[in-house]
Amino acid sequence: MFRSQIDQVRHSTPDFEDRAAAILEARRRMTQPAGLLAAEALRPEALGRHGLAEAIVLARLRPAFFVKPSGIDTADAIEADPRLLALVTGNAALLHAASRGVGRIDLLHHPSLPFAGTGFLIDDTLAVTNRHVAAVFAEDLRGGYRMRPGRFGTPMEARLDYHGFVGTETRLHAEVTGILYIARDHEPDFALLRVAPQGAATPLELLGVPPLRDRRPAVAVIGYPAEDGSRNDPDLMDEVFRGRYGVKRLAPGFVSDYSRDAPVLMADYSSLGGNSGSPVVALEDGRVLGLHFAGRFLEANHAVTADVIAAARRAVLTRLPGTALPDMDAPGPEAPVSPGASFAKRNGYDPDFLGTGDLSVPLPGLGPWQAAPVSDAADGVLRYRNFSVIQSAARRLPLLTAVNIDGALARRLKRRGSWRLDGRLDLAHQIGNELYLRNALDRGHMVRRRDPGWGPGAAEAEGDTFHYTNCAPQHEDLNQRDWLGLEDYILEAAETRDFRVSVLTGPVFRDTDRRLTAQPGAEDVPIPEEFWKIAVMVHADTGRLSATGYVLSQGRMIRPLVESAFVYGSYRTYQLPLARIGAETGLAFGALLEADPLGGPPGETALAEVARIIDGPDSLVLSPR
Repeated sequence: MFRSQIDQVRHSTPDFEDRAAAILEARRRMTQPAGLLAAEALRPEALGRHGLAEAIVLARLRPAFFVKPSGIDTADAIEADPRLLALVTGNAALLHAASRGVGRIDLLHHPSLPFAGTGFLIDDTLAVTNRHVAAVFAEDLRGGYRMRPGRFGTPMEARLDYHGFVGTETRLHAEVTGILYIARDHEPDFALLRVAPQGAATPLELLGVPPLRDRRPAVAVIGYPAEDGSRNDPDLMDEVFRGRYGVKRLAPGFVSDYSRDAPVLMADYSSLGGNSGSPVVALEDGRVLGLHFAGRFLEANHAVTADVIAAARRAVLTRLPGTALPDMDAPGPEAPVSPGASFAKRNGYDPDFLGTGDLSVPLPGLGPWQAAPVSDAADGVLRYRNFSVIQSAARRLPLLTAVNIDGALARRLKRRGSWRLDGRLDLAHQIGNELYLRNALDRGHMVRRRDPGWGPGAAEAEGDTFHYTNCAPQHEDLNQRDWLGLEDYILEAAETRDFRVSVLTGPVFRDTDRRLTAQPGAEDVPIPEEFWKIAVMVHADTGRLSATGYVLSQGRMIRPLVESAFVYGSYRTYQLPLARIGAETGLAFGALLEADPLGGPPGETALAEVARIIDGPDSLVLSPR
């Protein structure tokens, strides 16, 4: 994390030094008796010693724009960071469209509060807000939920008003018709509400968590900030929010960091108490990156990351009668089959992608494992565009995958594809949608959809990743933010030659893996608890291979599946010696062991003594030290 909030602004703001000094001087004249601050305290280098100064700098560059029926009003606001202003104006149509699904949670029959906070649609009749917002008007009653008693004993009512624009009295209400879930105190701060349909209000799209290479994306919080002078400087609050509260706003800023211990992001946008339950959206496209739940004056705002909300949405929708999951993530019980002939011209994984001779990276030896028979390949390798899969005959899941990634030729593709079975394999050796019905398991891509998406066959490669041979069951709460960013960081690291990486991935199969006890058609499929990954590059300085191995453990999270879907266990991503991964999986990595910066034989050493916890790029060891 940055040492102070002022460091964050310094990294993201042009001509920071002049702005900071001028702002602090103006604030000193307005609020402090003469002589109270020494002259040396006005220097930007000293601002970190004065908490008020940090907030002033952020407030001066972090406006809260009015959202109006016609668009986002960027005129009547304090000065904005030029980069943020350009993103807001350049993507105004997308951001305004996202704001249509954001509503103020108005209350009826509450003794004193006219509204509780903000909420937003994530499905046509499904809204999300904070636990502490829902607790204002709802309560848990013997495992269910009901509205709290209000004035004169009448049950409170809540409704989302998607308007609430400054300067207008128009309303667009949707009644809260049910409380679906309120997270417990030890869980992330969110709640799910059932609301009446309202055609003019459209759901927001959940983006997820950005990879390691994009640690500070530009974002905005959209919501209804309320007057909150008890926790903020009143004069500064009135300056930023122009003395108008409880109306729809869009406030831009930058993500400053991610929590290492919880699914939480921090950001420096301007917010007040009524913003609780607001979406934090990416400025580039309006998709939701997080759910705002708290902000501390002088420090930072906090939001639950969108992957948590997406997991909750999936779990709730599968339990609601008459509701089905849309698009490719829920293809139905009978998955379609890709004909074997359709793969005739696929190139598959290239072991010489990084070079020949000592730079060649062949597929690992299978050891005691047997590959499922493939109709068009005697070696048992399923070849797709730019990647290959070896399917386990015994487990009906991929034993390993291997992909070549060319960062220089990568193409940014929209998420397209529907999950399919592979016609080159007997159905007895693969498992489809029947494994993922009525439980908290997700289809986890082994080869990420974007990894093989390079060159002229990029779109074809992305579609190929949506085969059940390329996925393994993972608990929906599995935290993959560091895991998913590893390849991006290694690919773009200065040490990587030609932006090329070959990646091997797979589950860790063990005899102790448990089966689902009530899953028709999938009772014979044990569920792996851990996953491994090996990233291989040519080190730019040495010209030699560097092969680093990682394991992601989710053990406690799937024991048992009937536990709450939102309880987080102590799982982490570790960098491990390849020899240890080979010993755990039974696979033979051959000469790659010599390219491992961690080195060392598998031995009997305890995991804690050979594993390095991965918290970010600084944790990685990509070359010998």
